[in-house]
Amino acid sequence: MSATRIEMLASATQSATGNSAAFSVPTLSMAMIGVDITAFSGTTPTFTAWLQASDDGGTTWYDVPNDLALISATTAATGTMSATARRNIIDTLVISVAQKHYALYRQIPSDTVRLNWVISGTTPTITLSASLVAK
Repeated sequence: MSATRIEMLASATQSATGNSAAFSVPTLSMAMIGVDITAFSGTTPTFTAWLQASDDGGTTWYDVPNDLALISATTAATGTMSATARRNIIDTLVISVAQKHYALYRQIPSDTVRLNWVISGTTPTITLSASLVAK
């Protein structure tokens, strides 16, 4: 079975809390989501992101915990990894360098998903993109 790639969010500057469009994934069972932060500005720009799923076509949303999350900072020597299930792909992080975050999901418990995020700080802007690769 080949992998399916979904561009959840094309590269764009975000300055407020929001979510991506909803995506129908009825035949997918496991996934990896990558969130790529390429630019940022403002005072203490802070970002949190997680996957949400819906079992009623997008009316009601619930948070989906991941099985593994990894950060790869492009200007840092090492990344960090969490091997315990948790909700956030990016967990209330003050953005200080361009970086890519990954989360693995051993199961997608629904047929509809979206990316949800919270941005905070003083006049924050964060340029990011997100993609889902699944089987």
